[in-house]
Amino acid sequence: MKYRSAESFRNDFRRLPAEHQRMFQEVLRKYLLPAVAAGSFGGSPPWPARLRIHRLANTEIYSLTWNFASPGGRATFHLDKAEDGDPVLVWRRIGDHGIYDRP
Repeated sequence: MKYRSAESFRNDFRRLPAEHQRMFQEVLRKYLLPAVAAGSFGGSPPWPARLRIHRLANTEIYSLTWNFASPGGRATFHLDKAEDGDPVLVWRRIGDHGIYDRP
């Protein structure tokens, strides 16, 4: 799967402390990327429960939890298609619950 990030995500990510950036990247490597490779976007196998991935109400935007304790890390993304038709995961926002005001 291909990935890209929105400018809002890049700005949010730069504002995160380095420790939180590393935490997010570790969760991607350990849990999200293997789940994507296994086919979780298609529903089988399901997403790892620890990521708490869910679609936000009345949107095509998904949320994942990358940390439960402080800072209560969340990230939002949606799926798009590349010119060749391949799926693209687009990172939208990253931070705490405040990102849900403008996911």
